Amino acid sequence: MDTEYVPALDEEGLWKMIVELIVAFDGVLSLGHKENVVLGQMKQYVEMECPEERLHKLFLERKINDMKHLMKRKASEIDNNRVSCSTSSPS
Repeated sequence: MDTEYVPALDEEGLWKMIVELIVAFDGVLSLGHKENVVLGQMKQYVEMECPEERLHKLFLERKINDMKHLMKRKASEIDNNRVSCSTSSPS
């Protein structure tokens, strides 16, 4: 596979492609002209999130928290079963 166009599908390869896409889009939007950008503007652009992205993050956090609670409940059930099995079995 030619890695010039398709980098490795790991985190480093994805970040490299993201940066290249951002640079390409910036070139298209500015039509090749240089723009003066202040650091505050860059921070604002980077920190901006669309409402759908924010909702998606909240949904994932909720799902993760629900799974954590489910795992804790199942773990306590398993512990309770072990305790009840060890106390009820004659030695």
